[in-house]
Amino acid sequence: MKSLTQFDLKLLQVFRTVVECGGFTAAETSLNVTRSTISIHIANLEQRLKLTLCHRGRQGFSLTSEGQQVYNGILQLSEAQNSFSRLIASLDNQLSGELLLLTADQLPPSRVQWLARVIDQLASTAPELELSLDAAPLQHIELALLRDEAHLALMPGYRQIDGLYYQPLFSTPIYLCCGQTHPLFDVPDQEIDDALLAEYPAIHPGVDIDPAGRLQLQKLTPKAKAYQFDTRLALLLSGRYLGFLPEELAAPYLSATEPHSQLHSQLRFIKPEHYHYAFKQSLVCKHNPKDKAKVKLAFDLFHAMMINTT
Repeated sequence: MKSLTQFDLKLLQVFRTVVECGGFTAAETSLNVTRSTISIHIANLEQRLKLTLCHRGRQGFSLTSEGQQVYNGILQLSEAQNSFSRLIASLDNQLSGELLLLTADQLPPSRVQWLARVIDQLASTAPELELSLDAAPLQHIELALLRDEAHLALMPGYRQIDGLYYQPLFSTPIYLCCGQTHPLFDVPDQEIDDALLAEYPAIHPGVDIDPAGRLQLQKLTPKAKAYQFDTRLALLLSGRYLGFLPEELAAPYLSATEPHSQLHSQLRFIKPEHYHYAFKQSLVCKHNPKDKAKVKLAFDLFHAMMINTT
């Protein structure tokens, strides 16, 4: 291979994804192509490089020594491309390029309005920035920030990773709920205790949470998992489970403005003065990000508007 073509770069990216996913099958979702197509791409790459890059079969997926070296070279190539992009951006006095913000959780309406105000200020201050917002699992966000693949994140701050900086941003009350058809829906609060709750299936977030939340979850009997609040809401509305939900997201289902609304009393809080905890979110960035100017600008704007949200 005398020089890299766009086709070669595409094949190398496919190979990188396969390696980082741990095999062809796991890479299908990330690449949005079939395993047979991935196999063809890797075979083409091996033919062009005249190397055997990996072993695949009943024994599973593994890299050859040459494959490991090629993967390391891909990472170096990616870093060189990123460095060049940052160099070009630094030659312009204006802040430009992508600013990627990731969120780990669904935001309630009031937080969405607050985020919209921050975005408005950011767009006015640095109109050349290309804003990108996305949601991802907590572990993916941490890795993206550490790799400088994302700039900022809104995420829980209870598990703090070395190399990341956490600024507490806001706290949302979380209450224990059940649906209208759940056996506890009409049971008075004074008749409900820990022993009774433990008799019914409950929803676990599927990840570790802060100590106060863990104490509340220990009182329940987990039989389902739902990290995102909207999927948790669906489980609650089924009437089959108990689970914790933010007050603002639950509010439309607790009562309705119209007498004949289908949302009328579809949920109830169970002994809210007793079964609740605070869901805290932080603004997170890397301690020493490569795009320091962009990160500092956005971080300062988020922080400046934080007081109005608490």
